[in-house]
Amino acid sequence: MALTEHWSPSITKPIIHDGRFLLNGCEHKTTDYGELIGLFISEPVENRSFVEVAEDIHSQNGLTILPHPRDPTRKHTAIRKGLPDSIIEKHVDLIEGINSRCFLPVFNTWAQNLAKKLQKPMTAGSDAHSWLEIGRAKTWLQDIETVNDIYEALKKGHTQITGYPSFFWVHIPTMIWQRLRKLAK
Repeated sequence: MALTEHWSPSITKPIIHDGRFLLNGCEHKTTDYGELIGLFISEPVENRSFVEVAEDIHSQNGLTILPHPRDPTRKHTAIRKGLPDSIIEKHVDLIEGINSRCFLPVFNTWAQNLAKKLQKPMTAGSDAHSWLEIGRAKTWLQDIETVNDIYEALKKGHTQITGYPSFFWVHIPTMIWQRLRKLAK
């Protein structure tokens, strides 16, 4: 499982317990083309342009993942921000082909089509905002014994993905919380 908090890494190094792995990562909101996930990063990355954030992630030997790229209902997605394919080709390592918080399954189909068109490997993410959503989308890897095995499998694109949408009602607390935060500002 990868914990991807916003703005700075959730944890500074992977945690291993009973053969399970908790990976360090961060979901960044770039200043121009939406969100980008950095996996295996241990230092905060300054909020800048998509290309600069991607380069900062790579300078930490991290991997970049384009989250929910074809979900038009979210404010900070590649489709809404007009992220050019040429930038994806050059600066993105993996594309999230399944995101369980996408309201319509067709958004995931569009993301998978984008990954196939650009010949990018795919991941799947639950994008869990509560414990009810954890594990609804999964990235499967083969022959994993170490964190380095995970890194290499992802880097080489040796992934399989499965998942399904979260039930709509689990989104309600998140929507209420977001609106309350805006009112408090």
